[in-house]
Amino acid sequence: MNNSHRRKVVLTENGELHNPINVDIVSVVVKCLCCSIGISLNRSITFSIIRLRRLRCKPRNLFLLGITLSYLSFFIPPAIELIYWATYPVESLCHAYVAVAVAPQGLLVVNMLLALIDRYLAINHPVLYRRKMTTPFAGCLIITCSMLTVFLMKFVYVVQLATIRCEILLVHAKLNIIILIILFTSCFVLNIIIYRQTKTLLRETRILQAEREESFVSSDNVYANNQCAVVTPMRIHIDRGNLSDVEMEATRTLVIGVASFCVMPCLALVFLATYFACRLVIGQLACNHLTGVGPFIKDLSLTPAVTDLSYFL
Repeated sequence: MNNSHRRKVVLTENGELHNPINVDIVSVVVKCLCCSIGISLNRSITFSIIRLRRLRCKPRNLFLLGITLSYLSFFIPPAIELIYWATYPVESLCHAYVAVAVAPQGLLVVNMLLALIDRYLAINHPVLYRRKMTTPFAGCLIITCSMLTVFLMKFVYVVQLATIRCEILLVHAKLNIIILIILFTSCFVLNIIIYRQTKTLLRETRILQAEREESFVSSDNVYANNQCAVVTPMRIHIDRGNLSDVEMEATRTLVIGVASFCVMPCLALVFLATYFACRLVIGQLACNHLTGVGPFIKDLSLTPAVTDLSYFL
């Protein structure tokens, strides 16, 4: 391998070519546990949404289906790694791993972003939302955005700027980092916006309740003074305890969703950003030891596919 090519790929601490598939016995156990639990859990949710007409006819549940399918795609790379490690360690399988790696993270963030946009429109433009957001439109939107995301993340290979090999191209990794940073930031900001709007709506509902109750009392006084008058008061009854529970539920959803969303999947993004920052500041050879942490980060990134499904439920 010439020096120019070595500068374009990720190397090990010894200066050798870094193999993208690096599995030890602990990683095998973690991957087997995550795959056995996560695949069955996500599959059951997927079948429930597809089988029940009352679920699949709602656009909101279609976006949940997109998130669940994205979580299922999380288990494709570890499945390839397990096959490569256990029975079939050939380079073509490593090529398949390089072709699908990181794409599941992009699909997950895009589908989460679409689900958040769906909630934003439902809160701010309810009439327009009911008229325009149909099930076929939601399905087409999910498919189109998912295909576009995969195309952008694998742009280097799709347009044949590089050949898929058992290696990690630096330009490919940098492109994925840029795309994921944009998507992660958009999701985080939109998450905060939706939460603040939910709090505002809850506060307005409390004010509306107080005004309606006062109007109802006034109407009762008028009726007592003039029994011939026909009064049809309107009262919206919302228990303050229930409102508090809803508000706490919204807070819990935000904290758990954003925390797991940012800490676990974003951990791989932070690791990659740290690696490239180290290369930029210190130099290539001084940062190659960070590649040994990569398998541990990949295993941690699998956990949201097992534990984070309650976020949009």
